[in-house]
Amino acid sequence: THEDIKYEQACVLYNLGALHSMLGAMDKRVSEEGMKVSCTHFQCAAGAFTYLRDHFPHSYSVDMSHQILSLNINLMLGQAQECLLEKSMLDNRKSFLVARISAQVVDYYKEACRALENSETASLLGKIQKDWKKLVQMKIYYFAAVAHLHMGKQAEEQQKFGERVIYFQSALDKLNEAIKLAKGQPETVQEALRFTMDVIGGKYNSAKKDNDFIYHEAVPALDTLQSVKGAPLVKALPVNPTDPAVTGPDIFAKLVPMAAHEASSLYSEEKAKLLRDVMAKIEAKNEVLDQFMDSMQLDPETVDNLDMYNHIPPVLMEKCAALSVRPDTVRNLVQSMQVLSGVFTDVEASLKEIRDLLEEDEAQQRKLQELLGR
Repeated sequence: THEDIKYEQACVLYNLGALHSMLGAMDKRVSEEGMKVSCTHFQCAAGAFTYLRDHFPHSYSVDMSHQILSLNINLMLGQAQECLLEKSMLDNRKSFLVARISAQVVDYYKEACRALENSETASLLGKIQKDWKKLVQMKIYYFAAVAHLHMGKQAEEQQKFGERVIYFQSALDKLNEAIKLAKGQPETVQEALRFTMDVIGGKYNSAKKDNDFIYHEAVPALDTLQSVKGAPLVKALPVNPTDPAVTGPDIFAKLVPMAAHEASSLYSEEKAKLLRDVMAKIEAKNEVLDQFMDSMQLDPETVDNLDMYNHIPPVLMEKCAALSVRPDTVRNLVQSMQVLSGVFTDVEASLKEIRDLLEEDEAQQRKLQELLGR
């Protein structure tokens, strides 16, 4: 055991991946729906192991080491790709596509085999390492045989009869290697291998006979032909341990520390105080606005009614019409204002002269009073 909550999380994630892998393996995959369900389970298992590998760098146990988790991920993705291979064969997809899907299964299992051959992984797994390695190698040869079988079918569709022979021969050789490694496997595995042998053996014998007696095409070496590139159609489905849809409601949602309660109360009080200050300022400004409206003798309803300003008042329209029939009005008004300006200037000058005379008269009167007073 470890005194670490991360360890508990890691155990839950590992068990989640193991559960998905078991659910994926439980289905017989005899129907299209069963293949889809199994494929999804294996991808979910790969997602759980991937999250565990990438987010928990500390290895809590042998099962959770980086090497073992990488091994599990490739095993899960390989089995998920197997499901799609079975479905593509059930749907009678094109031979080249089936060959690429099968080649990707081989790639996943080769990665798993490399992990098993790692000395550290071997020491971690102990006795089961050899059994696992033997089974994975058997699957590598078997699915390589399936890939070359369908490459041979494609060559047949393209009427490349020499290539057809070498692909079928390669498929037969790889299947024989798989049969050697399958000793001790369950009877269902042996039966599947025998059935595949009947199919590939029949295809090879027929292709060789036809080429020897009919087509006479040269049979190329396998290494001169283009290798089959895998088509990865599966991926590790992402896992989010904090997703409520996965974890359910938080069982500690109502468990809030006292300090958090006090901080929340203080925040609420400060917030209410701020709102009161703002409302008081708004009310004061509203009072000032009402006083201004009263002084201007404006009705608030009229001011707020913007529809009133969408048209020109009739009185103004009448004034404009009156001016339009008297084109000299503006010129006459300007002349009158100029005359008025001249009169204003003359009056202002006269007033200034009178003011000066009055001031002079007052000054003489003060002097006279001063003389008489003496």
